[in-house]
This record gives sequence, C-alpha cells and structure tokens, in this order.
Amino acid sequence: MTAAPRPRRVLLIHGAWHGAWCWERVLGPLRVLGYEPEAIDLPGHGRSAEPLTDLHGDADAVRARLDAIGEPTLLVGHSYGGMVITDAGTHDAVAGLVYVAAYLPDTGETVMDLFTVPALPTGERPSELVAAVRFSHDRSEMRLYGDGVAGAVYGDCDPATQQWAIARLDAQATASFTQAPLRVAWNSRPTVYVVCTQDRTIPVWRKRRMAVHAERVIDLPASHSPFLSMPERLAGVIAEADPASGTSRAGRSGDADNKHAPTPATTSDKPRSNQEDHDLRLEY
Repeated sequence: MTAAPRPRRVLLIHGAWHGAWCWERVLGPLRVLGYEPEAIDLPGHGRSAEPLTDLHGDADAVRARLDAIGEPTLLVGHSYGGMVITDAGTHDAVAGLVYVAAYLPDTGETVMDLFTVPALPTGERPSELVAAVRFSHDRSEMRLYGDGVAGAVYGDCDPATQQWAIARLDAQATASFTQAPLRVAWNSRPTVYVVCTQDRTIPVWRKRRMAVHAERVIDLPASHSPFLSMPERLAGVIAEADPASGTSRAGRSGDADNKHAPTPATTSDKPRSNQEDHDLRLEY
C-alpha cells in the first residue's frame, strides 16, 4: 500500500507578550483539516529558557526552526509575529505567508512606524492597547497592565479565557518594536492578510492600510485573538489561505462569515508586579 502524503506543515508565530500557548486551540482543528501544525515560543516567551531578544533574533529563531522542518511550510504570524514572518519568510521552506491581525511592514518600517500616523483618520478610533503598555525602569522591556487589556486584546473571549491568557503574558523587548525586518518576504511569497474586524488592538483602518501588500484579504468577525475565540473558524481561514489549497485564490478581498461557528465573549485583568514601570506614550 502506498503511504498517504505527509500533511502540509504550518508554523504558527505568536505576537508580542504571548507564547506558543495562544495557538493551542487551533492545532487540533488544523490537524483535522490535514495539516501538521506547530507553534513555537520566540526567545524569552512561554516555555523558552532563552533571554528576550529583538526582532532580528526572533526572526533568526524562526529561520532555525524552518531549517529543521526542511519541507514546504505555511508561515502564519499574529500581531507582532507579522514583523517576524516578514523577515524570516524568505526562507526556502516557506510556501506562503498568512498575517492574522498582524503588522505587515514595507522595507524599513518598524512597529513604531506602523503605530504612528500624522493624524487619526476622521471617524476612526485609536488602539485601546496603548494605555495598558508600561516600560520597565530602564525602558528595555514592555509589559501589559490594567483593566483595558482584556477588552483590547481578548474582546470576544469569555471571562475565563481572558483571565487564562492574561496570566500567561510575558515581557516584550522594546527593541523588537524599533527595528525593521532585514528582509521583506511578501515580495516573493504568496501572501494573505486576515483582517479581524472587531479588533481593538490594531484598528481595522490601520490593518487595511497594511493589507494592500497582500495578494488577498480575508475579513474575520473577531477580536485581536481569534485563536482563542474562534479557533475552528481561524483554522478554516488558514487552510483557505494555503496556496496549495483548492480554495486559495488571488484577489483583493473576501470574508469568513460562512465558515465555522465562533465561541463566546466578555472581560478581565492582570495583577501588577513590584517593578517600577512608566507609561508608554504613542501618537496616533
């Protein structure tokens, strides 16, 4: 009997302050769809014993994992993870890129550049996450604190899920937000951008500005964290974005309204550490 072809690999990259744990609910649904998914911890996050690093160090870690995988892989990045896959995505193993509510930079752009605009567009709202960001005393790290984290990041998750996620958030190296990728992968790889239309961390208007670089845009009616609120639905969108899938197609827009059913919604908070922190002030 001829062995069945090995499932296509999917490598999931978390965003700032998070870890591989945030993708746990998506792994099963992706396996059901015939993929072999894997979520990794960037240095200093989740279960990683390595120290925090900058954007280039994070991209190097992803490239090292792609070296080990050594076969065609769909590379998926969430939020800050979009910066990482932009850099690491030029690896020969990468067959396509999927940006989930993610930063999608052009050459020379940093997270801070993408955060900052001359003026807030008329009728639009700024990110709700900014007020929750605090610098460490030496300003080398950032953490999230306060009542606003739950609504800004996990707005359509149930309270238990919000509390579970907030308790796992790590520090984020400030340098990771001030560096530009050394490479820009979306110029040479099939690219799909997933716009989470209820996102209060990266406003929809900002995501649409970045998504002009993608070959296809898919709207998902979710908060900033669909991997927790609607994992089956997100898995379906990732499968649709796969360039080897029969459902993946080029185009400017689409929607995920008729995929799988989403899961619950509501709010929570994170206990404050004893470290002295300072407010982060960003212009919009």
